[in-house]
Amino acid sequence: MTNLTNRRLIIFTGAGTSAESGVPTFRTGPNGLWHNHRIEDVCHIDTFEQNYELVHQFYNDRRTSLQGVEPNAAHRAIAELQQRHGDRVTLMTTNVDDLHERAGSPEVVHIHGNLLELVNLAEGRVESIGYEAFDYAAHPPRFKPNVVFFGEVAPVYRDLFNLMNSLTRHDLVLVIGSSESVVQFCLEAYSGSNGAATILYVDPTETCPYDRLLGPGLKPYTEHFRMGAVEAMHAHSPVRKWIDRWLDS
Repeated sequence: MTNLTNRRLIIFTGAGTSAESGVPTFRTGPNGLWHNHRIEDVCHIDTFEQNYELVHQFYNDRRTSLQGVEPNAAHRAIAELQQRHGDRVTLMTTNVDDLHERAGSPEVVHIHGNLLELVNLAEGRVESIGYEAFDYAAHPPRFKPNVVFFGEVAPVYRDLFNLMNSLTRHDLVLVIGSSESVVQFCLEAYSGSNGAATILYVDPTETCPYDRLLGPGLKPYTEHFRMGAVEAMHAHSPVRKWIDRWLDS
C-alpha cells in the first residue's frame, strides 16, 4: 500500500497563470510581447550591450507595471497548498514576476530569472531593485536584468531536469498556464518518469501544442483540462479535486 506521505505534487506554472492577473504574456495572442518587440533587440545576450538602453527601457516597463498587478486566485491556491503540505509540494515557474511570492508561496524556483533583480556583470553579483525603473543612463553597460536571455543557458535547468528524472508513480505533476514552447514540461515529466508520473496539463486553448510537437494522438500527459489557471485551482474544479485526493485521501 502506498504511503500517502511519499506522494509529491510538482507544480510548473507559465505565463498563462499571471496573464489572468493582467500581466502580458511574451508569446501567446496578438498582445504577446514578442509580437510587438523583436527578440534580438530586447532579449538576446549577443546584442545586449549595443541595445543597452532599449533593453532596460523594455524591462523597466515590465518591472514598474507590476506594482499595479495583484496575485489571482490561482496564485493564492498554490500558496495554500505549499503552506499546508510543506516540502511535499514543489513550485517552479517560468514567470519572472513575483506574484507567487506575494500570494504567500514560501518557496518559488524561478526558471528564467527574476524581474525585480539586476545582475552586476562586473562583480558577478545579483542586486535587488524592486519595482523601480533602473537608471541605465547613470550606469555603464555592466548591469543586466536578472532574466535569462536568448543565447544564455538558464542556471536552473540542471535542477529542473534532475527533478524531472526523479519523478515516479508517487508524483503528481501539474503543468498550468504553459504554452510548452520553451520547456515542454509535460513531455519532460513523462520522459523523466518513464511514463509513471500522473501529469495534469491545464491550458485553455482548443489546439493542444503536442498535436503539433508530437503528432495527433500522442499525449505525454494523463489528462488535458481546457481551462484557465483560476478556474482550474477553484476548490470545486476537477483539477483541484484530483490534487486534494492525491495529497489528502
